[in-house]
Amino acid sequence: MGKDVPKEGVLVPVSPGSAIFHDRILPPLHNSYLYEESKKAFIYSSAHLINNGNLQKRYAAFREEKRKSGYTDEELHETFGFLLFEDESKANKLSDSGLLVGHSSASTIGDPSKGVYVSKYSDCLDLKRWYCGKSGHIAIVKLTKGRVKEVNENYTLNLTAPTEGFDCHESDQLKAVTPTTSSFLAFERTQHYLYELRKGRRDTEMCPRHVCPFAIVAFSYGKAEPAAPESSEKREEKTGKFYVLMFRAFFSLI
Repeated sequence: MGKDVPKEGVLVPVSPGSAIFHDRILPPLHNSYLYEESKKAFIYSSAHLINNGNLQKRYAAFREEKRKSGYTDEELHETFGFLLFEDESKANKLSDSGLLVGHSSASTIGDPSKGVYVSKYSDCLDLKRWYCGKSGHIAIVKLTKGRVKEVNENYTLNLTAPTEGFDCHESDQLKAVTPTTSSFLAFERTQHYLYELRKGRRDTEMCPRHVCPFAIVAFSYGKAEPAAPESSEKREEKTGKFYVLMFRAFFSLI
């Protein structure tokens, strides 16, 4: 966690004005926007780092096991993912339990009862577009995706099962997502589906080790609405007032 972070407690408060907030909390969020307007619209008011030694050890153990088994540096590359919570208490539970299977309503690239869904982008966390006044909590999680399999999106009741020999599913349409993609499709196509098959068995871990909660951040969304164009009557009224003032000023000088 770094020598400048207190080790007491699972949830460690971080002041918005602190160096830790600016150097460790904000960069993952700012560097993971899909929409250009997010740079000005998101306001992050408070944060907690997650200091759960058990989850951190499990995460490190996964990485070490995969390194010894021959995973490449690219497969072991560490990145961040994001989750949206309306309720702070539910967000805080993540710091104790880790991310458990069955948490998500998404199901297009993997069975949610056997793995977890995490968003690639920090501003693409819901099926709906953001609106002014929206608030909540964003969980930042560390990811080691491992071996990734691109899969077709599946909208049937016969859900896609985890693929043996892989650790993560991604949509084969992910690379096609742009800021002009509808919020519904952008959300679904930019998910990571992560799972951990148990050795010698067909079932999966309830809490995949390669997803490690990192921080919880409170936010509000305040996108500025464009000003409505003035009517011709309003412009004429302003012009008339201007000439009256100019006329008065001219005669006051005579």
